Amino acid sequence: MSSTPSSEQATKARRMGEERHDAAPGPTREYEMFEQTDEQVSESHASKADMQPEERDAPANVAQLQAELRSAQDEAAANQDKYLRARADMDNFKRRVEQRYADEALRSKNDLLKKLLAVRDNIERALQFGGASESSGESIIEGVRLTQYQLDQVLTQEGVQAIDTQGKPFDPRTEEAIQTVDDPRVPDHTVVQEVRKGYTLGDNILRPAQVIVSVGGE
Repeated sequence: MSSTPSSEQATKARRMGEERHDAAPGPTREYEMFEQTDEQVSESHASKADMQPEERDAPANVAQLQAELRSAQDEAAANQDKYLRARADMDNFKRRVEQRYADEALRSKNDLLKKLLAVRDNIERALQFGGASESSGESIIEGVRLTQYQLDQVLTQEGVQAIDTQGKPFDPRTEEAIQTVDDPRVPDHTVVQEVRKGYTLGDNILRPAQVIVSVGGE
């Protein structure tokens, strides 16, 4: 015996079918979803395309700059160390040179003073011998002559030379005229007398000679 569905059951079945139809995405909604996704992807690509190359490469550039900075800092530290070492070496070299010149100057000074002390000893002996001798005048003169000779030898050994002026034309570079005399027999500006000897040391003038110069001659 077949049974006929009631009106209430039919209505319920129809509502369930409508709900399924509304819940299932239709072709139009699926298209809209895919279309929206494509637009978002296109916008993302467009945004990246609009970026400048510098903006896209910014992270890589920062890393490179940091590496270059570290390299420059290391190089600067190495150069600073080299500079300090070179400066210390130069200071040490300068001190050694100054000390060497000071030692040489002191040694030369000591040698010269020893020679002059020997000259003083001879003067002292001449005075002692002259005082004990009856002919003291001649003894003193002879002793002084020997002392002068010894002193001249010391000066010659040190490179000191006397300036030859007597009877020669006046030279203002090595001589100082302290007086002039009229003498028509002598050529004009000729040294007629040497008052004090002058000396040279190599090319340097230790002291100029003091001389008397003639004027009025031919």
